[in-house]
Amino acid sequence: MILVKKYAALFLSLMLFVNCKEKGTTTETGMPEGTIEIVENGIRIRADQFKSSGMALGFADTIMVREEVNTQGYIDVPPENRAVISAPMPGFIKHAPLIVGDKVRKGQRVIVLENPDFVALQQEFLEAAAQQDYLRAEYERQKTLFAEQVTSRKNYMKAESEYRKNDAKISSLKAQLGLLRVDTDRLLAEGIRPNLNLIAPIAGSVTDVKVSLGMYTPPNQALLEIINTEHLHLELGIFEGDAIKIKIGQPIHFYLPENPGQVFDGEVYKVGNLVEMESRTLRVHGHIPASLAEKFAIGMYVQAVIEIAEREAVVLPDEAVIREGEGAFALVLWEQTEDEFHFKKIPIDLGISQDGYSQIISPDPELLERQFLTGGTYWFRTEAD
Repeated sequence: MILVKKYAALFLSLMLFVNCKEKGTTTETGMPEGTIEIVENGIRIRADQFKSSGMALGFADTIMVREEVNTQGYIDVPPENRAVISAPMPGFIKHAPLIVGDKVRKGQRVIVLENPDFVALQQEFLEAAAQQDYLRAEYERQKTLFAEQVTSRKNYMKAESEYRKNDAKISSLKAQLGLLRVDTDRLLAEGIRPNLNLIAPIAGSVTDVKVSLGMYTPPNQALLEIINTEHLHLELGIFEGDAIKIKIGQPIHFYLPENPGQVFDGEVYKVGNLVEMESRTLRVHGHIPASLAEKFAIGMYVQAVIEIAEREAVVLPDEAVIREGEGAFALVLWEQTEDEFHFKKIPIDLGISQDGYSQIISPDPELLERQFLTGGTYWFRTEAD
């Protein structure tokens, strides 16, 4: 009674075949009544029905399987290949010729600003630079006179203070103008320029524009974004339990969910060492060949498989595996006569499922000498699955 209850889920549909054996009717599955007999932990099938129902036998096989980690993520670029252009000081947009998709060179002028303070800063530098020769000469003169005891120490120290103060001012203004990409040597030679040029720090394509002519912009507001796609990479997330399996150089196969038939290849480039607390995942950076750069856009979602290793595994065809709740079983040929086949239901632990085969973990060696029901198992799936 206990065994009958334990395996009721498997044979619920089969019991329908026994009750009306003499009526010549069929069950909902289409199999004639009376062709299957339920026995302890197994079934008996008439030989003629075995053949007419498309059933088949086969042995477990040993093949090479790929251990893989399935993951997902998106297309991205390294931080050094992404640049956001902003104004280092407030101003009004005078010139903004670029639109999304435009190519830019490193060092190219991309936006022009107007700001009276920019002009005043240049003027202040030029005035300080013009005074420096006089202050240096006066300092040297007072130094000589003080050494000869012709002038007072007070006059000497005042001249030195004025000279060094102006020198510090020049250094400060030079640094400020440098942040604004103003060449002070050129400024000394050519004079004040009225406009502040914003320069592209990298080569790439414009991906975002947030400016219009005459617009006022405060400092550090994002105006333009440039991305260089020469070094695309995959940003993938793997669960912490898989982290020990991932190594640099392992192959990655990835595809866009909208087009799963077109698979692209990459490889593991970097493996993160920080687990994100909410998702319990680590970051994996995958390298994408430069030849594929034009096929993708930044932010595209991808599905990916990381190849871990190849190894031998004992497998059965997927058709031979019948799932039951969270477990699975196979029907093993235990006895065969001219008139019937006797199968036993054997629980199995599944591993990798790949290319139409399912790995059997730690199979009983005795079972490997026996044949399995590998075809026609759909008769038994309705209730078990």
